[in-house]
Order: sequence, then structure tokens, then C-alpha cells
Amino acid sequence: MSLSISWKLPVLPGATQYPGAWIQVAQAAEYAGLDGLFIPSGPGYPESFTVAAALCAHTTRLRLTTSLSTEVMLPAALAAAAQSLQSISHGRLHLHLPDSEQNSVRRTFGELLNRDQRNERIGEYLHILGHLLRPDSNPLDFSGRYFQLENAGLARRDIPPPPLLLDDSHSPQLIASHAGQCLLQADHPQRLAANLERLRAAAGEQARTLGFATRLGLIVRESAEQAWQAATAWLEQQPGGLAQASGYGDARVVGFASASVRRFELYPNLWQPVPGQPALLVGSSEQVVARLEELHALGIGHVLLEAWPSVREVLRLGEEILPRLKARGIDIGDSLAC
Repeated sequence: MSLSISWKLPVLPGATQYPGAWIQVAQAAEYAGLDGLFIPSGPGYPESFTVAAALCAHTTRLRLTTSLSTEVMLPAALAAAAQSLQSISHGRLHLHLPDSEQNSVRRTFGELLNRDQRNERIGEYLHILGHLLRPDSNPLDFSGRYFQLENAGLARRDIPPPPLLLDDSHSPQLIASHAGQCLLQADHPQRLAANLERLRAAAGEQARTLGFATRLGLIVRESAEQAWQAATAWLEQQPGGLAQASGYGDARVVGFASASVRRFELYPNLWQPVPGQPALLVGSSEQVVARLEELHALGIGHVLLEAWPSVREVLRLGEEILPRLKARGIDIGDSLAC
């Protein structure tokens, strides 16, 4: 199994966006030898398909994983848009459909369903989407609880469908039935391995195979000490971050953060100081490579990374991390070709 590495595009909700900076990051990722770019979505973010279409003109091989909530677009419309972007990008599109339960998207778009109803709705959605993206499918008539379609899919194209990435917070049955890969929250290897086995078993019951991905922040420096100093500085910039790390109010934080930041290590070099945000890999190049190798051995075939500033850290990844992974016998390639 190869290891695919993508970079999260640094787009921020509510901030002034600079498309030129996105192009620089995308071109740096391609130059550094990464496989893909992850384009996030959500309230205040630029529309991910539009960003991906713009980046198609400035990259040649980079996989473009676009994230889009199912509340934003009806399944037939998403299928048509995805096929257009798949054609424009020459087959480089991958789809991430996040679980809106984990963010505010469903409330933003007036979604009032409970959890069971949302599972039922997303099941209908994925059934329709999968049918319309298949190049050999017939026009679809569908009558469900949440969607009604007549003769849908007349504009579909005879091109391979984009692989689908679903979050691990979706039900195992939905993941096993529809996903090419499952995006898992980074965790202690023992807990992560248990989640992988549970999802593999669910996919096996559907006579399908399932790949796995995880998302991580990255703080890598020449030495472990420098990396943890950078982690402390990073935490200082997070709203309420130092108070969370110290366990005290702001008045008692000064001088305590450096000694306390490592208490949030889930596992050596795997650090999650801010609840609700992805864990970060913190350490020297050799330590980061060792953790990535360990994740790969567990069955993780795709890692989504992010760091700041993006261009510099993308180039560091290409110069220091990827060659070490290859030297350990790990094939760096597209594990999402499914």
C-alpha cells in the first residue's frame, strides 16, 4: 500500500482571500512531490469547486480533493458539477462529503433533522450521487423520503467517477456502502487500529474494500526542542490556547505554557491541545517520519497535512520528510485511485 500525502489549502473563513497565494501553495505542493491538495469548505469559506477549477489551470498532476457539505447542493446538481470538474481537471477530482453534524453547516442552511433522519437523508443522497456518477448508468427515477427525481442524469458524461471520502463520524454502514476512503480522526495507535478494524469489518460485510485517511497539523524543526518551542508559540496564538494548556485562567498562564504543552500528547509527537481541532505532529524530521511510518503500518494510506506558513512548510516536507519516507521503503503515491 502506498502512502498518499495531501496539503490543506490555507483558506480561512471570513478572511480576505488571496487567490495568488493559493496558486503558490498548489504549485509548491506539486513541485515538492505531494500527491494532492485538500480544499476545505464551510460557512465563510470560498466555494470549493470554484477554487478547484481555478487551480486546474495552474497545476498538471495534483489531485484536488474538494470538500462540500451535502446541505449546500442537491445530489443531481453535485453530480453534474463534479463531472464537469472531473473533465476540466483530466480526472484529478476527489470528493469529500463532510458530516455536517460536526459543524454549523446544517444550521446555516436550515437543516432541522435529527441524527437518524440525517443518516437516512445522506443515504438517499449517496445512492443518487453514486448512480449519477457511474458512466454506464441509466437515467434515474427516484422516489424517497427526502428526494424525488425523474429522468435524472441526462447530462452525465462517460468519464470515471471521482473517488469519495467520508468522515468516520458517519455511520459505518454508510461508509462501508459508499466511500472509497474514510477520513479518521488522528488518535492513539491502539484506538485508531480498533476503528480501522471496525470499519474494515463493515466494508467486508458489503463485499467492498475501504481505504483510510487522517488529517494532521505539522510542526517539524531540526530538533525536538525547537519543535516544541514552536508548538508553544503556536498555542499562544490560539484563542484561549494557553489557558487551556495550563488549566488556569489568563493571570496564571505566563511562564507556565512551556512546561504544560506536552501534557496534551495523545502519543509521542502526536499532540492535540485544542479540542475540536486536528491533532498535530510535533518533532524533528526523524520523529515525524517515524510517526508517519507507524500510521502507514496501521493501514493509513492517505495523510492530509497543514502547517504555517504553507509554502515554506510544503517545501520543507518535500526536502526533509518525503526522502526519508522513501528511504524507509514507503512508496509515496496516489492511494486514492479507487
